[in-house]
Amino acid sequence: MNDELRMVNGERPHSPFIIHHSPFIILLLLWLLAACADAPPAPTPLAQEPTAAAQPTPTLVPGLPTDPPPPTVGPSPTFTPSPTPTATPLPATRIALGEQALAEGDWDTAVSQFESSLSQPGALTEPQQTESLLNLGKSYLQDGRFAPAADAFTQLRITNNPPNETNFLLAQALDGTADYQNAIAAYQAYLDANPEMAAYVQPRIAADYLALGERETANGQELAVAAYEAALDAPAHRLTHIAIRQTLADLYLADADYAAAAAQYDAIHDLAVTENRRGQTTYLAATAVLMAGDDATAYQRYLTGISEYPRAHESYLGLIALVGAAIPVDEFQRGLVDYYANAYDPAIAAFQRYLDANPDDYRPDARLYLAWSYEAQGDQEAALAQLDAYAALEAADALLERAKLFARAGERETAVALYLDYAAQFPDGPDAPFAAWWAAALMERLGDTETAITLYQSLADNYSWHEDAPEALFRAGFLAERRGDGETAVTLWQQASQNYPEAQYGAASLVWLLKTGPSVPSLTVTATLTITPTATISATTTITPTDPLAFALALAPAPNYYPLRARDLAHDVPPFPPVPNLSLPDEDDGRSAAEAWLRDLLALEPETDVAALSTILTADTRFIIGEKLWQAGLLEQAKRELESLRAAVADDARLSYQLALYFRDLGLYRSSILAATAVLELTNQTVFDAPMFIGRLAYPAYYADLILPLAEQHGYDPLLQFALVRQESLFESFARSGAAAQGLAQVIPDTGAYIAQRLAWPDYENDDLFKPYVGLTFGGYYLDQQLRAFDGFTAAALSAYNAGPGNAAIWYEQAGNDHDLYLETVNFAETRLYIERIYTGYVIYRFLYGDG
Repeated sequence: MNDELRMVNGERPHSPFIIHHSPFIILLLLWLLAACADAPPAPTPLAQEPTAAAQPTPTLVPGLPTDPPPPTVGPSPTFTPSPTPTATPLPATRIALGEQALAEGDWDTAVSQFESSLSQPGALTEPQQTESLLNLGKSYLQDGRFAPAADAFTQLRITNNPPNETNFLLAQALDGTADYQNAIAAYQAYLDANPEMAAYVQPRIAADYLALGERETANGQELAVAAYEAALDAPAHRLTHIAIRQTLADLYLADADYAAAAAQYDAIHDLAVTENRRGQTTYLAATAVLMAGDDATAYQRYLTGISEYPRAHESYLGLIALVGAAIPVDEFQRGLVDYYANAYDPAIAAFQRYLDANPDDYRPDARLYLAWSYEAQGDQEAALAQLDAYAALEAADALLERAKLFARAGERETAVALYLDYAAQFPDGPDAPFAAWWAAALMERLGDTETAITLYQSLADNYSWHEDAPEALFRAGFLAERRGDGETAVTLWQQASQNYPEAQYGAASLVWLLKTGPSVPSLTVTATLTITPTATISATTTITPTDPLAFALALAPAPNYYPLRARDLAHDVPPFPPVPNLSLPDEDDGRSAAEAWLRDLLALEPETDVAALSTILTADTRFIIGEKLWQAGLLEQAKRELESLRAAVADDARLSYQLALYFRDLGLYRSSILAATAVLELTNQTVFDAPMFIGRLAYPAYYADLILPLAEQHGYDPLLQFALVRQESLFESFARSGAAAQGLAQVIPDTGAYIAQRLAWPDYENDDLFKPYVGLTFGGYYLDQQLRAFDGFTAAALSAYNAGPGNAAIWYEQAGNDHDLYLETVNFAETRLYIERIYTGYVIYRFLYGDG
């Protein structure tokens, strides 16, 4: 038995030989493929870090350093938009309350309000009655109450002017009641009026034919396949067409029409953008051809996958098929595919056969892959032997790889010596700054602060042009300050701030100069900070023990973390100070002035309506389809289409402004924020310079009616939750991360269940996290829990929210409640950036909605 087949017996359950004899298994595999989006390619080992970097827990984690009791007053399990009035509300008020509840995911309240408004038909205008009936049906549909939803939409169809989406919504409700025949009729009626929606309607019609059992008849099969094929003739987002083709491939495979299935996989391959997805479809197409009996063509396709997509797991499955059929495979490619599949024994054997066959003329990286394979097996001696052989061909790279190997093994002293050896032997090599950095960083981790400082300084002196130089100076200064050598720290930070004023760590050095200013000697600082692609701030000042904050005053407008932190230090503002005078203006407050400003900036005629949607947008198929998908409740699909349009015009400030308003009014808040941010970038403005109306589009206060009561109940600043929600989801209620975090506050299912238990939330289901009033309530509870666990220290609470309370507790123990020291102590890059971004967002929210 060959090595790859041994690996299959031990580790790989999906052998193509099993698939060849069982179409049902391949259908399962294809279904799994269809459920996956294009995955990013695996990182190449050539770019791997010299040490195994610690990563934050990407989602919220239940459990705290301490377990404080629940709040005295817990959130209500149901949301009431406003106090119950003493008099019966007018129907218009009922409609407004119902629409608010619908937008916030409170279906019960929405149903109640719309039913109450419809109970007074004489008090409603015809448009109000239509609106109430439409939204009542939507509320039922969202709540899974399909029969009453179907009744509402059926009533709506016979009104004088039913909304365009009525038939589509009715069909969805009928699907929910398993009335597929009438659902097909409703979908068809919608499609007749909206032929451009075929890519999104025809697959639903096809699915209903299959659900009716028509799949068992030739006519039913033809109807379903014809519907899917008709869908492919209509415009749609790339991922939509991929999903349709995947379903067609499944149907063709089930019908043993392998050639048609392979054609669909080929088409998916052409639409795919990642190596993994292209490798998958190459393998699946080959497997379909193999099932059709065309072995020669199938094996050639497997060889193509191995050659072009070695990192795709399916290429490994193709390799197994080839080896099992005794088809010759290039040994280097065979080893490469085995390596990326973590099949290290076969990889070693293949690379060795390759070397044996080419003793005098082989690819040098064969030795490198052998070394990595042995290292992965824990055989360091064999790995080093391969690196010795590699050194005969690539001396510099081999030495660097030895250093990385020892660093990954935790042998830091040896790694440092090798990095320094590399820097000494190859001072002009492209990786010399890299080696110098890791020598210093590893010495810092070993606790040899003095040597680390020296090595960081050496890097900055020898490679002053490199991007790591400013951080090296900052780190050296920080280490010197922590060991009590303030004079050296000041010198190093001054050097960083003067030599790299536009770099992140030049600004970080300024922060620490200001932070320690009263105890340091006078020094002169000259700096120019770039705050936008064309806007800069320059200042020359002398910082003295009596005036340590002067420079930061010049940095006030800069919208990046370290300059903003410097501004707060300049004004003696503590991190995350509560805003006493919160102001949430009307959403269109200042709009006229902002549009006059935009007209002037873009040199447009005074009478130009910059807000009116251009025909460039409204005539675009993506706009037309996206808007109709949104109206039909298909939010993810609508977002794909509309985001594609937004990206296409992202270099046009006027069109981006129009989309920012349109998306805001539609409820597609994430896209609105991105479009507004594009306006700021394209006009070279910051939120501190542009009209506040545009700043508030980029940093909105959506869901204030939910966030303000939560903040008052728990006692935290509402601007903190606005900044957190913007960072977590950009106010997109249906957001879902790769780690399964959900909703506005990005709570993971386990944490959601934990909070539901703590709050005794009735009838809790995981998908409730997508409801804004649930997601914000749960996120607010968890934020408050972390704030109380860490004595109100916001940086620790935020790091607990992002990386888990356990990690936050470690950093808190090391740094205490000094914000700046805490940030520099956090050793998860993602969590550091998370704190920095929320701090920056909070300062901007303070400027836009508070006292600045």
